[in-house]
Amino acid sequence: MKQSVLLALGILLVLAGVVLQYTGIVVESTATVALISAGVAMVTIAVVMGLRRQDEVISDERTKRIGAYGTTYSWVLTLVLILAFLWLDFLGLVSFNLQGTLLVLLFTMLISARIFQWYLFRQGDVA
Repeated sequence: MKQSVLLALGILLVLAGVVLQYTGIVVESTATVALISAGVAMVTIAVVMGLRRQDEVISDERTKRIGAYGTTYSWVLTLVLILAFLWLDFLGLVSFNLQGTLLVLLFTMLISARIFQWYLFRQGDVA
């Protein structure tokens, strides 16, 4: 049910972006790019959710706890990285641009959360 609603909304957003672009209603392409990007992201998430194995446990107390701990560890790692970036910039050792910094932080959060959750699942449980 959730996947079908997400898929439908994603398709509607993509169609709205395409229609706005080709009818000339929106002059700037930023709005259409945002609509199409959000729609593609929603469709991708819906497809991935639909393709995952049906026999795996969706959620129970243990999986929720492991997910929370993994996400928390990811946040802590990201905060340490932000502090490292601030000190490197403050000391004048490295100069960062905003886009690159945000991309590094985003990928650090996403990838480290999955790695921490994978590790904790392999351990069995969290204390």
